[in-house]
Amino acid sequence: MKKVNILLLVALLQIFVVNSTKGQDSSSCDGSCCRRADDLAPAGIMVDHVHEKGKLGIAYSYMNMAMQGSQSGTSSVSDNQVFVNYMMAPNKMNMQMHMLMPMYGITDKLTAMVMINYNINTMSMNMMPMSTMSMPGMVMTNPTANMPANMKSSGLGDTKLYLLYNFLSSCNQRLVVAAGVSLPTGSINVRGTTMEGSNSIMSYCMQLGTGTYNLLPSIVYANQFNHFSFGVAFQGNIKLGVNSHNYSLGNESSFSPWAAYKVASWASISLRGEGYYMSALYGYDNGINQTASSDPTANVYNYGSKKLINGLVGINLYSPKSCFKGLHLLIECGMPLYQNLQGRPFPTGVAPQQEFQMPVKYTLTARLQYNF
Repeated sequence: MKKVNILLLVALLQIFVVNSTKGQDSSSCDGSCCRRADDLAPAGIMVDHVHEKGKLGIAYSYMNMAMQGSQSGTSSVSDNQVFVNYMMAPNKMNMQMHMLMPMYGITDKLTAMVMINYNINTMSMNMMPMSTMSMPGMVMTNPTANMPANMKSSGLGDTKLYLLYNFLSSCNQRLVVAAGVSLPTGSINVRGTTMEGSNSIMSYCMQLGTGTYNLLPSIVYANQFNHFSFGVAFQGNIKLGVNSHNYSLGNESSFSPWAAYKVASWASISLRGEGYYMSALYGYDNGINQTASSDPTANVYNYGSKKLINGLVGINLYSPKSCFKGLHLLIECGMPLYQNLQGRPFPTGVAPQQEFQMPVKYTLTARLQYNF
């Protein structure tokens, strides 16, 4: 399967290279600005453009966020420190999302878009070391220091609906304001093997949705020159009330400036910065054990109050001619430059008094988009 994916990527790259010989690099930023690789923002910004009236677009995106270890504030935390209060410590986690995005131009300035998500979450945990267990008639010895426990959840995530409006009519400039809403189609009832048993409610990070209706405001400005373009995006995710399990994930906001250089009409490279903030989780799920004897991911005090500064590098490819005209391939990868993971402060006198969260190691976004 991995070999097939590599061959598919190589074939797509060949399509872009072959077709690049048919498309000429513009000497001035006229209408050609709308027909080159950087006419779309980097892959991580998905609400940056509108379609002409009656025009359709379809996109598939793959996103992967990898996390590892534990962190409190800006300091790394060892497993032994976690074991002071918990029987398990997070090892690695991957959050993958497959997203299908159909788009339709209602007018030349107004576009409707839907984001349909399928999520796959995997996490491995390290168990507290147990040197020797004695039972009648036998002695059981654990030969490894830490025994990993693996967990997985997968299924439909929350569905997002957007209306995007472009306030600027110039081809090389756009100011796109988006009003979106997230529908709670992702499950918050996912069960699996936890410290509580083989069919218990899994921790908050393993659930597939938020369980709440959320507002998704966004403002994106982009400007193109002969060989250079830049832009800035603000995006929010505001939770409306609590879900059926009496909790609400934290509100989110991000600010992303970027710059891109047009290598050719069919290719551009980009650098993007991102400041991200997420507030603390509110409330708690009665079905999830909150005690310090289980694991950090089950404790509401270990969620939210995240402050991140990310650096990302991307490449946009565009096919300007032939039957593949209008096809975009966008890839962007990044890593945190700064992380402050504080969580929700523990009440006075409540153990363990220190919040742990899993720090992000890297992110990857790839998108294939075709405009009819």
